[in-house]
Amino acid sequence: MVRILKKFYKLLNQHQRNRVVILFFMMLVGACFEVLGVSMMLPLVGAVIDSEIITNNAVCAWICKVFGIESHISFVFFCIVALLSIYIVKAVYLTFEYFIQYRFVFNNRFMTQEKLLRAYLSRPYEYFLAAQSGEIVRIVQEDAANSFNMLMTIMGVVTETIVAVAVVITIFVINPFMTMFVAAMLLLVMVLISRGIRPLLRREGEAYQKAYAEMNKWLLQSISGIKEVKVTQTEDFFYDNFVCFGKRLVGAARWNSTLQNVPRNLIELVSVCSMMLVFGSMIAIGYQLESLIPSLSAFVMAAMKLLPSANRIIGGITQATFYESALNNMLENLGVLEEKTGIEEGDIAKLHIRKEICLSGIDYTYPGGERKVFDHANMVIPIGSSVGIIGVSGAGKTTVVDILLGLLKPQAGKVLVDGVDIAENMRGWLTHIGYIPQMIFMLDDTIRENVLFGHRAEQGDKNTCRTSENTDKKVWAALEEAQLADFVRSLPDGINTAIGERGVRLSGGQKQRIGIARALFTNPDIVIFDEATSALDNETEEAIMQSVNALHGKKTMIIIAHRLTTIKECDIVYRAGNGKIERDDGSIKWGDIGKV
Repeated sequence: MVRILKKFYKLLNQHQRNRVVILFFMMLVGACFEVLGVSMMLPLVGAVIDSEIITNNAVCAWICKVFGIESHISFVFFCIVALLSIYIVKAVYLTFEYFIQYRFVFNNRFMTQEKLLRAYLSRPYEYFLAAQSGEIVRIVQEDAANSFNMLMTIMGVVTETIVAVAVVITIFVINPFMTMFVAAMLLLVMVLISRGIRPLLRREGEAYQKAYAEMNKWLLQSISGIKEVKVTQTEDFFYDNFVCFGKRLVGAARWNSTLQNVPRNLIELVSVCSMMLVFGSMIAIGYQLESLIPSLSAFVMAAMKLLPSANRIIGGITQATFYESALNNMLENLGVLEEKTGIEEGDIAKLHIRKEICLSGIDYTYPGGERKVFDHANMVIPIGSSVGIIGVSGAGKTTVVDILLGLLKPQAGKVLVDGVDIAENMRGWLTHIGYIPQMIFMLDDTIRENVLFGHRAEQGDKNTCRTSENTDKKVWAALEEAQLADFVRSLPDGINTAIGERGVRLSGGQKQRIGIARALFTNPDIVIFDEATSALDNETEEAIMQSVNALHGKKTMIIIAHRLTTIKECDIVYRAGNGKIERDDGSIKWGDIGKV
C-alpha cells in the first residue's frame, strides 16, 4: 500500500496533493460521524434495559442535568432524538463528501487522460512503428480511470482503518477480553488473506491489462478494415480473435471479483464464530446472562460497523493489488518513472528558406533492423524546383520523406536548410511543408474540416470549433488549387457535406484532391507527394497530376513516384537504392510508362 501511495505522489502535482490531504481530513470527519453513530447506540440500549441508568451512570446523570431530563422515559426519547440527529447530519455530510470526492476523481482522471494523450502525441514517430493502438486506447481510457478509482479506494481503506480502530477501542472499554480475542482472530485472517490472495490478484491484474489491449486491437482492426474483411469473408477470423482475448479478460475479471468476495465471507465467519465462542465460554464459566447483555449488545452494534469496514479494507487492498499494473502503465507512459517528454509550446520562430535543402551524410537504420536503409547518403533540393525520387520497393523513398519531415531522426548526418539544421527549429521548418501521403487520412466529418484538419486561418479561431468567413474563403481557394471546387459546389451542402468514416462517400481521386487541398491550405513553400497517386488508376492519376503540375514553378515540389510518367515534368530526378540517393545521369528512358 505504501508503495502504491509513493507512485501516486509522483503522479500528482502539488495542487492535487493538497486536494488529497483535504479529502483525507474530510473522510476522517465522516469516520467520526460513523463512530459517533455506533457509540450513541450503546446509551440507547442501556437506557432501554436499565430503568435506573439516569441515576446509576455518571455520564447519563450529567446529560440529564445539562438538558433538564427528569425521567427514564424522557432520557430514552432524548437518546432516540440524538441518534436520529446524528444520522441525519451524517447522511448530509457524507453526501457532500462523496460529491467532493467524485469531483476530484473525475476532474483529475480527465486531466490525466489529457496528459496521457499529450504524452503520446509528443512521442517520436518511431515509437508508433511498434506501438499497439489497442494498448494506447486502454491506457488512456481504462488505466487512468482505474488508477484514480484506486486512489480513492486506498484513501477509503485508511479511513475505514481509523474507524475500525476507534470502534475497537470503544468496545474494548466494555469487554477487553472479547475484543482482544476477536481482533486477534480477524488480524490473523487478514494476514492470511493478504499473503495468499494478493499474488493471485497481481497475476490476474496483469492478465487483465494484456487481454484488454488485445481486445481493443482486434475490435479496432475489424472495424477499420471492414471492407477487406467483407470481401475476403474473414469475419470469423476477427471475431474469433476478439472472443479469444475477451474470454481471457472475462476470466481475469471473474477471478478478481471472486477473490475479492472470499475475504468478506471469511471475515464474517471468523468474527461471528469468535464472538459466539467467547460468549459461550463466559456462560460456561459462570457469568450471569443479565451481565452479558450490555456486552453482547455493544458487540452486535460494533459488528454492524466493523464487518463492513473490514470487508472494505480487504476489498480495497485486493483491488489496489489488481489495478496496480494499470497505474504502472500509466506512470510509464506519462514519463513520471522515465524521462519526460513534452510538446513544444510558445511562438514558432520563422525559418527562412532561400536557396536549397540538403540531406548531408545521412545514415539510417530502422529500430530493430539490421540493414542500413541509408549509408552516408546525400541529396540537394534547390528551392523552387520540382524534384522526383524513384526506386524499387524498399529502397528508402518514403524514408527520405520521413527524414525530411523530421519524423525519423537519422543516426548520422543532418537535414540542412541554407546551412541550418532543421532539428534546431522543427516547428518552424514544418510550417513550410505541405504533405500528401499515399493514403489520405480522412476525418469522419465535413469536407471543410478535412481540408482544415485542425488548422484555423484566423487567430480568433484557435480555441473554437467554428470557422470564420475568411477561413471558408481559404478552404475554397485550396479546393480550387486542388481542382475539386466544382465538385464540392455541386453538392447540396457544399463544404459542409459529411464524407463518412474514412471518407467512404468519396472516390479515391476525390480523397486525394482533398489531401492536396489540405496540404495547400496553409500556403506552404514546399509540397511533398509521397506516392500520392500510386493507389489510383491511370486516368485518375493523370487528372490528379494535372493539379500537381499546375503548381510547377509556384512551389518547391518533392515527388516520390512509382511510375515514371508521374515525375516526367520534374526538374531533377533522384534514384534511391543501395543505401544512397543518387541524381539521375540521364539513364532514365522516359518512354517507359511502367513502374520504376
